[in-house]
Amino acid sequence: MQIDKETACMPTKIKDVVLSNPFIVASGPASRTVEQIVEAEENGWGGISIKLTFEPEPYISRNPRYRWLKDYGYHIFTLEKRLNMNEGIKLVKEARKKTKDIVIFANIAYCGENGNAGWGEMAKKFEDIGAHIIELNFCCPNMSFNLDLNQVEKSGRHLSGASLGSVPEIVSVITSAVRNAVKIPIVTKLTPEGGRIGEVAKAAILSGADAVSGTANRLGIPPIDIYNPENVIYRLQKGYSLGCLSGPWIRTLALRDVFEMRNAIGKEPIIIGTGGIENYRDAVEMCMLGADFIGICTAVMLKGFGILPRIMKDLRKYLNDMSKEKFSDLRDMALPQFKSAQNLVSLQGYANVDLKKCTGCKKCANISHCSAISIVNKKAQINIESCLGCSTCVDICTQGAIKMKEV
Repeated sequence: MQIDKETACMPTKIKDVVLSNPFIVASGPASRTVEQIVEAEENGWGGISIKLTFEPEPYISRNPRYRWLKDYGYHIFTLEKRLNMNEGIKLVKEARKKTKDIVIFANIAYCGENGNAGWGEMAKKFEDIGAHIIELNFCCPNMSFNLDLNQVEKSGRHLSGASLGSVPEIVSVITSAVRNAVKIPIVTKLTPEGGRIGEVAKAAILSGADAVSGTANRLGIPPIDIYNPENVIYRLQKGYSLGCLSGPWIRTLALRDVFEMRNAIGKEPIIIGTGGIENYRDAVEMCMLGADFIGICTAVMLKGFGILPRIMKDLRKYLNDMSKEKFSDLRDMALPQFKSAQNLVSLQGYANVDLKKCTGCKKCANISHCSAISIVNKKAQINIESCLGCSTCVDICTQGAIKMKEV
């Protein structure tokens, strides 16, 4: 599907930088060449974050080995090729020459001997050659964090990515150093590993970040061949390691990340929500929980840059149906519905069976935590006094024969 400029136009700002719409190709394998950046612009993307660039040369950078496990709904990898400083600089410089509208983020990580100053110097080099926005990578789980979890000795190696991003104090001093070095907007891209993403997001904003971004990626273990455990699922690779998980299954965790960040940093700061987004519905959910922008990586990898025209067309129809003018009108709409567990209102009720639809298949009667259901004359029967009101039977019923009835 081709996209016209009017459909793609939904201007949104990060500081003084205007993106044509809130959709960004998140840093990853689909943003490592000039040709990819040009194609992203042709398909109407508002921004693109280049493949993670390291200074000095990353110590883990090898040709990728990916698996898309569609039955599980996730993508996983360990080996991945990163950019070095020269490659990253060349990419941004050439992309700026060949594009006009798309906003280019420089996704960077410094792991050299100059510490915080090195981060600032690296960011300044990208600012000087035309990057619109600096994105500080505190999220990559497949570098030092992978080694940490595998109990590899820490002496003699620098921390990077998720190893840094779970510590508010470290994120704060690095963000501050970069803020003092550049004038263009800064995004801190944070890891959920460590369970402190809200706290870290607040530290980043207070230290000068113009926006924070989630990633949702977690390290996990792929399926094991239980009959031949030496047979790894990766093709052209021997041995397992913890892998970076992404894809649709992770969206529920990504929504939580955005929720936590928004609650921690307040109403004004900008959030880029990333993780498991595939369509306009996913984007709307993310926005309703506090995201201003939407980052997409895995869906672009698997389906191409051409997914955006459909997303934008569907989003415009949805906004029209909801009598909303722009994407930002949806922001935070779901937040008032969230309460702590002790403040939830539990309504009284029970399961009710439509005997005309019930086939007596016994699936509902097999629910182990329920003592309210029995099969009588080949029909499900509910003991109202024993019904917990959990509604598991409604979800299990294949005939749509059970509904909850409020009293």
